[in-house]
Amino acid sequence: MLKKELFCEKGMVTPLVLIILAIFFVFATSIMSWSLSETRNVVSKERNTEALQVAEAGVSYYKWHLAHNGNDYKDGKSWCCNGNSSSTPATCGGACGPYIETYKDYNGNTIGEFDLTITPSAVGSTIMQVKSVGKIYEDASIQETVTAKLGKESLAKYSFLTNSPIWIGENESTSGPLHSNGGIRFDGTCNSEVTSAVTSYDAGAANHGVTGTKPGIWGSTDPAITQYWSFPEPTIDFGLFTVDMAGIKTSAQSGGIYLAASGANGYKLVFRSDGKIDKYKVTSVNQSVTYANDSGGWSSDQEGVNATTSLGTVSMPANGVIFAQDNVWVQGTVKGKVTVAVSKFATSASNYARIIISDNTKYLARDGSNALGLMAEGDILIPKSAPDNLTIDGVMLSQKGHVYRRYYSPVAIKTNIEVYGGIITNLFWTWTWVNSDDSTIVTDGYRNTNTIYDNYLTYGPPPSFPTEANFKIISWSENN
Repeated sequence: MLKKELFCEKGMVTPLVLIILAIFFVFATSIMSWSLSETRNVVSKERNTEALQVAEAGVSYYKWHLAHNGNDYKDGKSWCCNGNSSSTPATCGGACGPYIETYKDYNGNTIGEFDLTITPSAVGSTIMQVKSVGKIYEDASIQETVTAKLGKESLAKYSFLTNSPIWIGENESTSGPLHSNGGIRFDGTCNSEVTSAVTSYDAGAANHGVTGTKPGIWGSTDPAITQYWSFPEPTIDFGLFTVDMAGIKTSAQSGGIYLAASGANGYKLVFRSDGKIDKYKVTSVNQSVTYANDSGGWSSDQEGVNATTSLGTVSMPANGVIFAQDNVWVQGTVKGKVTVAVSKFATSASNYARIIISDNTKYLARDGSNALGLMAEGDILIPKSAPDNLTIDGVMLSQKGHVYRRYYSPVAIKTNIEVYGGIITNLFWTWTWVNSDDSTIVTDGYRNTNTIYDNYLTYGPPPSFPTEANFKIISWSENN
C-alpha cells in the first residue's frame, strides 16, 4: 500500500508542470505582446513627433518666405491652385495651394515634406493663414497639421504718433499708446503708455508755455497719470513709414478709385451709410481765413467749398483704395473699409495735397467692420467752419505736414471734438490752442478733446495703411 500511494503522488507532477508552463507561456506571451505594442507606440509617437516637427517647419518656412516676399501668397509659384497660372484665391476657394516642399533633417537627409495652403489677408486686414501638413516618408500613413495665423502690426496701433513735440492740455484725454520723437507736455488724462524718445528737450522752443529745458515727459503730477510715462524710449523712424503714394496710386488705378488732377480746386467725397460714395469736383472755394503759420507770421487761405459739380455716385472700391492727385474734402458715414490718399507728388510744401475734414465723418458702427484711413502728402486739416461738436472716426496720417486745427484771427472757439482711431503726424498736432500762462484758458479751437483708441486697427487697418515689415505669429493650433 505504501508504494502505491507513492506512485500516485508522483503521477501528479506532470499536470502541475504543464499548468505552470502554461501560465508562464501566457504571461510571457502577454509581456512580449505588451512590449511589442509599446515599441510600436513609441515608434508611432516618434513618427508623429517627426511629422509635427515637419509641419511646424512649414509654418516657419513660410514666415521666412514672407519676410523676403512680403505679399506673395503663392510660395513663389505662378499659380494659386491646380497648377493653373490664371487661378486666383477667388477661383480657388479663397486659398492658394497646396504647395509641396521637401524637408531635410540636420544631416541633410530628405525625410519628409510639408504641404502648404495659404489664405491671403482680406481687404482691410493684415492677418493671413498658413496651413501646413507635415508628412514623413518612412510611414506615409502618418501626418500632422499645424494652422497658424500671421499678421503685421499696422502703424494705426498708436492712438497718437508724432515726429515732433506734443502738448496734451488739461481738457484733453487719450486712450491707447502715445509716442513722440520729441518732448511731451502732458496735462491731460490717459489710460495707456505715453512714451518719448528724448531725455529732455527745449520746451520754450516747442511753444509749451514755459522757457528752458524740461524732461522728456512732464506736466501732470498725478501718479495715476505719470505711471504710464516712460522716456527715453527708442525713436520711431518716420522714414520707415513713408507712405508709398505711387504704389497707392497704382492700386487705385487697377482696382480702386483714381481721381486725377481736377483742374479746379480738388474733390469732395461724401460717404453714405449704404456703402456708396457721392463724388464731386470742387469748382470754387470760399470762406477766406487768416491763420498763424509755422514761421510765426500770418497767412490767408480758403478752406470752404463754395460750388461743386457732381461726378456721380459709386460703390466702395473693391480693394478699398481711393487716390486723388489733388486736395480732397471728406465727410459722411463710412460703411466698409477704405483709405483716401492724396498727393500731388510736389517738391514744394506750399503745393502739397491735403485733406480737409469739413463735417462729421463717422462709421456706420464701431465694431471693426468699418475703417477709414486718411493719408495726405501735406496737412489733414479741421477747418474753421467745422461743426461746434465734431466727430471723426478713422486714422489720420500726414506724411510731411500736420494733423491739426489752425490758430485763426479772429478766433473761433468750439465745444467738443472726438476722434475714434488715431493721429499720425510728421509736424506738430493740436485741436486746441491755450493761453501760454494758464493752460486751462482755451484761446482758439475745441475746449474739450477726446481720443478713443480703436484696438481693431492693429491688425485690421484701412487698406494700404503702413505696417511693420515682418509678420508675427498671432495664433497657432495643432490637429491631425
